Amino acid sequence: MNKPLSRHLGELFAHIQDLMDTATHSVINRVDEKSGKKNKLLNFFSSAGDAYFKKYSEIKKRKKSPRDS
Repeated sequence: MNKPLSRHLGELFAHIQDLMDTATHSVINRVDEKSGKKNKLLNFFSSAGDAYFKKYSEIKKRKKSPRDS
């Protein structure tokens, strides 16, 4: 049941990507909460980022393969 090093490395990269996605999404949400309607440019990018992460999450859910288990 030992996984090869390449598989461990690939899974490590996936966890790092997920961590970066989560951190970026948290920052976007925080900016959105603080900016309100004061700064239209920040609000625009926050809204675009939120739409990106929603769609990205949907794509990740659809592309799960049986190998992921």
